[in-house]
Amino acid sequence: MNVECLTLPLANRLAQEYQQGNASALQFFAYHPYEKKAYQERLEWLRGRTDYNRDQLAEGLYTFNKKIGTHQEALNQIELLRRPDTFVIIGGQQAGILTGPLYTIHKAVHLIQTAKRLSAELDVNVVPVFWIAGEDHDIDEIDHLYWLADRETRLHKERMNLNKKGRVSASSLPLDEEACEQFLTQFFHGHPETEETAAIRELLKSSASSSESVAEWFARLMAHLFGKHGLILVESSLPFVRELESPIFQNVIEQNEQVADLLLKAADRLTTAGYPLQLQIEEHQANLFLYEGKDRLLLERHGDRFVNRRASYSRAELSKLAKEHPERFSSNVVTRGLMQEHLFPSLAFIGGPGEIAYWAYYREVFELFGMRMPIVLPRMSITLMEGAQERLLEGFGLTVEDVLTRFGKWKEAWSEQQEPHPLQRQFAEARASIEATYRPLVEEVVRLDHGLRHLADKNTELLLAQVAFLEERLVRSLQQRDDVDYRRIARIEASLLPEGGLQERKLSFFPFANKYGLSLVDRLVEAPFAHDGTHQIFYV
Repeated sequence: MNVECLTLPLANRLAQEYQQGNASALQFFAYHPYEKKAYQERLEWLRGRTDYNRDQLAEGLYTFNKKIGTHQEALNQIELLRRPDTFVIIGGQQAGILTGPLYTIHKAVHLIQTAKRLSAELDVNVVPVFWIAGEDHDIDEIDHLYWLADRETRLHKERMNLNKKGRVSASSLPLDEEACEQFLTQFFHGHPETEETAAIRELLKSSASSSESVAEWFARLMAHLFGKHGLILVESSLPFVRELESPIFQNVIEQNEQVADLLLKAADRLTTAGYPLQLQIEEHQANLFLYEGKDRLLLERHGDRFVNRRASYSRAELSKLAKEHPERFSSNVVTRGLMQEHLFPSLAFIGGPGEIAYWAYYREVFELFGMRMPIVLPRMSITLMEGAQERLLEGFGLTVEDVLTRFGKWKEAWSEQQEPHPLQRQFAEARASIEATYRPLVEEVVRLDHGLRHLADKNTELLLAQVAFLEERLVRSLQQRDDVDYRRIARIEASLLPEGGLQERKLSFFPFANKYGLSLVDRLVEAPFAHDGTHQIFYV
């Protein structure tokens, strides 16, 4: 099984320097992510905490994971959580359609591999937990899928009609049977029928028909793919989760001003250190959402009152509501980490570059609530390299590193070396002939009626534009019909660098599964990936 490691620059400078172990970035976190002693220190700190409600947590997780049809191995991992010598590697993602971008799959693989590795290294039970952020109400971020079209030369985006109304979250958004059927029809229409298609079609349809919401469909698919590898799934809106989170909701309400102050100070320190701010921090933000009916509405603090677009609450009223009806509350990007830490004995949190930049604000917020920020481990980044793509690269003398780091410059240089199209001279002569023949006529028209100058000039431009348009269409036609190299380059770009970004941010898992089978997940879980911040090339 061939895995290659590359060092790629990250667009987010804070995440880049944190990954490199630079002191300027590490100062915002509690631990160094790649030092073994950090895990020993974290383990000792966790052993000193006795306030985890392990039994209630395990019972809720068992019920949920059993409901979504997970494997017995995941249920066995949940049972281990009852024991005080069991700890957690946690990470999560929004509930994207058909599991969303590939990095969702990569994050799950990273969780599983890290849990196994740390179990062996630390001689304790470490279990992987995937937190489904089902309450995010930005449905536009999860309602679509990308796949390759036109013989894999371009990226196609297909959106599923989720019939969103108001600010409803994915966890409470019903999965419409007709919309689901239409989307799956389009999905399979856009992919060739293979030996794997029937199994994938059955999985997608059966999991959808068993799901009440978009988030549940996501959970069932992830359970099917990763349950046998022991991945535990938790969804943020589950009643038992809300009940366990109630004390933190109350504490956030009571100490709301202190939280805002710490965040503002963290923003100042980040600015002083020269890092761009990733979060918009306002003094009046409450860092909580409140459900009013089915709508998840942002809370703001004005004086001693908390308001959203529909209601206003005193601090005492809101705190009482958090105690008696925690199901009405929801965390935001700031308080979600507090909830995870309160529920789970987390050795490490696995996050992408954006999440790392967010977590740089939180260290003192954790300490305010008597917690310590877990180790923040950069998510493993992977490109799936198919044999067909390998052969295309070989044909151009390219390496995958060339594509991922300097493909634009290479393509520009390559284009300049290509011979002009066969009619280039004739088109140039036609333009010159028009200028030579038509320009004197234009001048005569203007001499007779000076007011026609603008119209005459415009008429000349239109004639020349029509010639240019015909030439452009000819070039495009030749490229599509005759120039195999242009199509090959388009295939490389669409597969490995879609829209100029990493494959994992656009493409999704199931098109690959349609080629290589659902067992591709098992191969990824078993692959010898390096967990050192390098980019992994997995040769399919």
